Amino acid sequence: MANYLTNSLDPGATSLCEAVDNAINKNTTSDEERKELKNEITKAAIQHETEMANIGLQEDLGSFADIADARQNERRIQESEHASWLAKNINPILAIGILLLTFIMYGVIVYYSNSEKKIEDGMKDIVIYILGALTTVATQVVSYFFGSSSGSAVKSKALNDLAKRK
Repeated sequence: MANYLTNSLDPGATSLCEAVDNAINKNTTSDEERKELKNEITKAAIQHETEMANIGLQEDLGSFADIADARQNERRIQESEHASWLAKNINPILAIGILLLTFIMYGVIVYYSNSEKKIEDGMKDIVIYILGALTTVATQVVSYFFGSSSGSAVKSKALNDLAKRK
């Protein structure tokens, strides 16, 4: 019984499961009572896992709705006759700027690593920090405009698995 619970829950629950198992063995008098309590605890653990999965699903659905709302808002701006040229094109302009800046930073690092000039130690840390931040933002830009197939596949699989359980 304790093995089932410790395998199905996170590692932090191991001592709790052992304590519950010990309490059951000390406070019950017959094997039937032990089995009944173990079954109730197993049911409670399964119900807890299901509820936690549902909470995660609700959070994911909220995030998806938020993303859909933002994209719908952008679509409304693109279709509006009253929106300015800048309002209609700010996202692509920023995206191109971020990608260009990222590649320029990569070029600067390659240039300085292959030349006699070296980036000073203090500046090197700053350049690497900025490049890391730009790389992260550039990844998000590409995911926004072209989609994130691996993340979408994982989320779709998780949602399908949850739907099948119900």
